[in-house]
Amino acid sequence: MQPINWQQFGLKKDPYDTVPLVEGGDLPIEKAFIGRQQEKSFLDSLFESTDRACLTICGDVGVGKTSLVNFNKFIWKYRTPKLLFSFRREIEANGELLNKRAFLIEIIGSVLREIKLLDPNLLKNDLLMKINQVVDINQSIAFSAGINYNNIGFSGSREKIFSQPAQFSVATLEGYFNDLIDFIKNHEIRGNKYSGLIVHVNNFDVVLSDPETKKKAVVFFGEIRDMLQIPNVYYLFLGPNNLFKDIISTQQRVKGIFVQTPLRVKPLSKSEIVAALNERLEILKSDDVSKVIKPVEDNVVFRLYDLYEGDIRSIMTAIGAILSQCSEKLAHALTEDEAMLLLGQERWNNIETVIKLTDEQKEILKYLATAHKFISQKEIASMFNKAQSNTSSYYFKPLRDNNIIEEKERKGKVIYYGLTQHYTPLQWLLDAKTNLNREMKEKVEQLSLPRNKLGI
Repeated sequence: MQPINWQQFGLKKDPYDTVPLVEGGDLPIEKAFIGRQQEKSFLDSLFESTDRACLTICGDVGVGKTSLVNFNKFIWKYRTPKLLFSFRREIEANGELLNKRAFLIEIIGSVLREIKLLDPNLLKNDLLMKINQVVDINQSIAFSAGINYNNIGFSGSREKIFSQPAQFSVATLEGYFNDLIDFIKNHEIRGNKYSGLIVHVNNFDVVLSDPETKKKAVVFFGEIRDMLQIPNVYYLFLGPNNLFKDIISTQQRVKGIFVQTPLRVKPLSKSEIVAALNERLEILKSDDVSKVIKPVEDNVVFRLYDLYEGDIRSIMTAIGAILSQCSEKLAHALTEDEAMLLLGQERWNNIETVIKLTDEQKEILKYLATAHKFISQKEIASMFNKAQSNTSSYYFKPLRDNNIIEEKERKGKVIYYGLTQHYTPLQWLLDAKTNLNREMKEKVEQLSLPRNKLGI
C-alpha cells in the first residue's frame, strides 16, 4: 500500500477522512455539511418548541448520524436566536459509562472543558472552581485522541479514565450538575447567552451489540430517569434502529420521558454524497492552486454507493484504499473500471500479506469469487475432489473467520456462501483478469502470434 500524496491533486489534506464533522475540525462544519433538510427541520422544531427533550436518533452505522447532530449543535450554539450550549465532542457510550455517577462526571467534565476552550477566564468563577475540585478534569477523561483541549489539537479515538472521590455522593454530583445548568443560563460565555444545554451521547450501536452491555443499558436509563427530566437540557442518544424499541420502550416510566418517534436517519442520496465529497475537495484546496484534480470520477462514488448501501464512511474508506494502490502520479481522475480494479487489487493484497492463505485455499476463494452464484461446501468438495469435512475445516473456516465469505442463504440443511460486502471487489478483479486473458487470446489468434510471446 502506497502513502497517498494529496498535493498531487492540489489538496492540503485527505478529503476522505472518515472522522465525523465536528466544530473546530479541519473541515468547517457549516460548509462541509450537505443535505438532511428534513432531519434538520425536525431538530430545529424540537429545540425551538420545548424547554427540555430526550430523543433517540437511529440509523445504520456510517450513515452520518454523528455529523448531523454535530452540525445542529453548531447551528444552535452560534446561529439561532435561542442559543443552546454544547460541547463539541460527543460522549461515547460504553460499559463504563452506563452508570449514573460516570455519566454525571462525563457531562460535567465535558462542559467545563468547553467553557475553558471558549472563555478560560470563566473558570476563575467560585462555582466552577469548586466543581473543578470535585471532578478532576485531567483525570476524569484522558484524551489520547479526539480533542486535546490543552493544545487544541485533533485526532481520532479517546481513552476515558473515570476518577471520582468516594466522599462525593451521586446526589452531590447531581446538585453540581444543576448548578452548572444555571451557570450556563445566567452567564455570558464568549459573548453569548445560552438558554440550555445539549447533551449528545454516541455509540449505542456498540452497546446493543453485546448482550451484557445491552442489559446494562436498560438499567442505566432507569437510573438516570430523573436527570432526563431536568429543564433546559436536551439529550440526544444515537444508536441503531432498535435503540428505542429494545431499550427505551422496555420501561414505561422511561419511555414516557422521550419523544415517542425516534428520528431515523437514512443514507444520503447518490447526488448528495457526490456534492458533499466535491465540497470537501474545494474546502481543502491548496492555496497555491487554482483548481483541484478530482481523484475519482463520480461514477466511482455511485458504484461504491450501491456496494455499501449508502454507507458514506465505507465509501470514503474504499476511495482511500483505491488511491493507495496508485504507485505513480495520476494524470486523470480514475474511471469506474480503473477504480474497481484497484479496489479489488487492494483486497487481494490484504489476503496475500495479512491473511496469508495457502495456494489451495486461494484457488477455492477464486472459484467462490468468480462463480456469480452462492456456493455450498458440498459443491466445492465435489468439484475439487475433497472430503466435505476437510472442505469445512480447512477451506471454508479461514475464509469465514477472516470475514472474506459469509452465509448468504439456506435451502433445507444446506448452507450457501458468498463474498462479504468488504471483499466483493475481488470478483471485479478476477473477472477483469479473465476478460483480459480472453481478449489477449483473441488477439493472438487474429495475428497468428505464438501465445508464449504474450505470456499466456
